[in-house]
Amino acid sequence: MRPWALLLLLGLAWAAPLEEARALYARGEVGAALERLLPLLEGYDPPEEALLLAGFAQYRLGRLEEALFTLSRLVGLLKGGGEALYGFGLVLRALGDLEGARSALEGARKQGYPEAEAILKTLPPPLPPSPKARKAPPPFAAQEGRFLVGGQPLQVRGVNLGVALPGRFPAEFPEEEALYRAWLELLSAMGANAVRTYTLLPPAFYRALLGHNRLHRARPLYLFQGVWTELPEDEGYTDWEGPFLEKFLLEGREVLDALHGQLRRLPRPGHAHGDYTADVSPWTLGLLVGREFEPYSVEAYNRHHPGKAYRGRFVEAVPGASPFAAYLAEVLDRLAAYEWEAYGTVRPLGFVNWPTLDPLTWPSESSLWEEYALRRARGERVDPPRSGPLHEEDTVSLDPTHLRPTPGSPVSLFAAYHVYPYYPDFLVNEPGLAPERYRRYLERLKAHHHPMPLLIAEFGLPSSRGIAHFHPQGLHHGGHSEEAQAEGVLRLWKDIAGLGLAGGMVFALLDEWFKRNWLFMAWESPERDPFWHNLLDPEENYGLLAATAPSPFRLDGEAQEWEAVPFLLREEGRFLKAKADPEYLWLLYRGPLPLRLYLDTVPGGVPVAEGFGAEFLVEVGLEGGRLWVERGYYPFQELDYGLPGTAYLSFRGPSKPGTGPLVPFLLEPNRRRTGRDGAEYPRVVYELGRLREGRDPEGHRDPTADYALGEGGLLELRLPWGMLLLADPSQRLAWYEPKPIPLEGLRLLWEGGQPVGFSWPTWEEPAFTLRLKPLYFRLKGFWGEAP
Repeated sequence: MRPWALLLLLGLAWAAPLEEARALYARGEVGAALERLLPLLEGYDPPEEALLLAGFAQYRLGRLEEALFTLSRLVGLLKGGGEALYGFGLVLRALGDLEGARSALEGARKQGYPEAEAILKTLPPPLPPSPKARKAPPPFAAQEGRFLVGGQPLQVRGVNLGVALPGRFPAEFPEEEALYRAWLELLSAMGANAVRTYTLLPPAFYRALLGHNRLHRARPLYLFQGVWTELPEDEGYTDWEGPFLEKFLLEGREVLDALHGQLRRLPRPGHAHGDYTADVSPWTLGLLVGREFEPYSVEAYNRHHPGKAYRGRFVEAVPGASPFAAYLAEVLDRLAAYEWEAYGTVRPLGFVNWPTLDPLTWPSESSLWEEYALRRARGERVDPPRSGPLHEEDTVSLDPTHLRPTPGSPVSLFAAYHVYPYYPDFLVNEPGLAPERYRRYLERLKAHHHPMPLLIAEFGLPSSRGIAHFHPQGLHHGGHSEEAQAEGVLRLWKDIAGLGLAGGMVFALLDEWFKRNWLFMAWESPERDPFWHNLLDPEENYGLLAATAPSPFRLDGEAQEWEAVPFLLREEGRFLKAKADPEYLWLLYRGPLPLRLYLDTVPGGVPVAEGFGAEFLVEVGLEGGRLWVERGYYPFQELDYGLPGTAYLSFRGPSKPGTGPLVPFLLEPNRRRTGRDGAEYPRVVYELGRLREGRDPEGHRDPTADYALGEGGLLELRLPWGMLLLADPSQRLAWYEPKPIPLEGLRLLWEGGQPVGFSWPTWEEPAFTLRLKPLYFRLKGFWGEAP
């Protein structure tokens, strides 16, 4: 084992037990060492060194399954370095998975762990890829509302594999087989029985899946493989046919070849590439084509292809099906025909759908033109909807039941929907869905589709500071602590499982920093979005694995973590420290309360002192806290349609600060809606700048907490960069008109003091760490007992 050089950095609460375990291990008392480590392995985020020593101890004691899980917690979270990979390889070798061992040991060798080289030399050369051969259809079916495997029902407990690590865009996939393997081991140990990919991942993923399933033959992870497509470039969305269709089908054929281990794909932008030699077709439970299609593109296709019908060899559109449904029937049929001709097999097929295109009708969800007519009739000064593509939520349908297998076809079909509780608006407003709105919506969806199996291919809740849509039962689009996220997702799963649906797939594996949300994305620099973590943005915070700043401070109102941080301001009776990371501006203050701290970021602002214009004011006292923003710099303005009750916040785009006043930072996640029957659903406004007192629990985080009060007038405060309108903290770019401008840093001023500057280094590659959230352990406790 390597020297335990990090011991001095470990907390005193566990340093002594770890030291004792290390000494016992060195004397060969491995069982006693492991026993001493057990208390340290409890909780959400055990010490890295404890996990590493425990993994080797379990390996030496022959407790290989335990060692596999323990070391997966290190490798899958990019911790433990070459030593963790080395231990992971030793365990896989002992379990008989020589190819998995080879990938882990190669990773250890590349990280400079010399012992890996000797073990690698003992492994036999890898087997050559199997030749292409015709196969019997796998024992899968989708019928009578469920999936069948070998004739036995399987309720899908799945996870969606978004795999973009911080600093990476979605098509910049990891290439390390051992990383994918560790992730799969963690998901299997959680009780998942399926994973889903949105597009073709690198060959390393399929090798990892093959190795995992060969090792765990009694409880494999089944795959739902996606065939991704962008929309046609034509703004009218009329050119789905011809070259676009053939490109779509080519993508699908390449996906099928890869699943059978028979693809060599050359590099091209936005796509994985390499030699696909791992045959995972025996575990591919379903093929899912497409994406959440925009309603306007479906409507445009239907309008330009009236009367389109399709009857193929394996799949057909029923009489009366919409033209776009017939189009998807052709895509599925031609892919099924290709797999049958090339490999002699097929599998259950589906396409991606969402509530926006569901075949149900919702009185509360009027179209924009319907709302316009109703409001005009009331005398409101409302403009007609703009020309161009309109985002409607209940004007066009795409019905999976309008596709069916042809007589005698070996293909079976299933419906797959992404269903979250807070969107579209009818899930929040529809009176007939109250009080258990999510469950009742699923009931109606199931009733329409039965006996076609209904898979909820995405569901989840984000642990974010910002809220993008409110829900009457608290299942908001954001605004959840990590603990609340776990409780809420489990609640959604119980609805899915309790209704006997074909299954559900949690979104998602990890927090992905590249994602963007409609309410917050206009303040960001899109080309730099993956390089910092926006805690305001719900889309970045769905993961089972938290992706956070490295060695993040814990919000707890204590000063110990701050000892190495220099004073920024210091005078009689008070001081201020500041720290920056890819998520927050952190502040530590000791002194009289309330604290009133002005922040100057860009030219202009409220004149507070000579040469100092404040864009923001932070106030925190014993009664609460608040962030104020200069009115001209605030991204919204309050307008109305000329009648009481018609006010709304209008986004006005990039702006320059004026000279005041300072105003509350408000957001409007739920817009006012008018139902088809004239019912009014008022807007929901909340104050983003209202600061909340709280603390991070041990081992995980509550991102809804902004500050903690400690003893002796100590105040610890963290502000997400988005609340300060930083468009990109990695390059110190601030929101401004007409485009973001670079900053030297921030200037801060407290009452009665002098301005002081604070800056931080820029970065091109964000430092980050991964951590299992409470959601992982909550699902593990619930799914782990399931058959």
